Amino acid sequence: MAPAAIREKVQLLVEGNDERNFFEAFAAHLALGNVQIQVLDGKNRLREFLVTLAGATAFRTVRCIGIVRDADDSADAAFQSVRTSLRNANDAIRSSGVEFPVPARPDQLVGERPALSVLILPGDGQKGMLETLLCRTFAGDDVDRCIDRFFECAEESGRAIHRPDKARARAYLATTPDPHVSVGVAAMKGHWGLDHRAFDGVRSFLRSLEPNGTRAR
Repeated sequence: MAPAAIREKVQLLVEGNDERNFFEAFAAHLALGNVQIQVLDGKNRLREFLVTLAGATAFRTVRCIGIVRDADDSADAAFQSVRTSLRNANDAIRSSGVEFPVPARPDQLVGERPALSVLILPGDGQKGMLETLLCRTFAGDDVDRCIDRFFECAEESGRAIHRPDKARARAYLATTPDPHVSVGVAAMKGHWGLDHRAFDGVRSFLRSLEPNGTRAR
């Protein structure tokens, strides 16, 4: 998927539509302006996406870029993959005079015009994904214990639980007034408590991308 036309000073690059909807809801919740969310349509397309983005006429208006990536099995491997994509994109566009900053660690805002920061979900160097973070918002409550019993019953019946964080998030949504929606749309409908402390890292990351705060750190 090619980048959409650049309309805002902050470009937030996410893996897919669930992440787009979630971060749109979160940016609105924080009343952040100047944020445009771009969908990579796959984590392996970051280099290609960056090269195309840098070639856009309006790229000179971009003040800050945020990149969001799931850790999956390894937060370090995911972050190093982003760094490699950034370096490879820089090699491809070197003659243009444009260069993407390459942070040394997640959540580090580096460079200027554009500044750049990377968020690896669920954060704190842990493995997982967006749904891992979402599950923390209801961990330990009554519904969470009901889901535990449901999973135990399913496994006793011979049904394996694949991708448990995704399954747990979907099971939780089954208890809401909109059980059919995706996790991202659920954020837009207010079914995840966006003020929950589980989202402290997301909140800090998004606020750091505001145009008036894009000095190197």
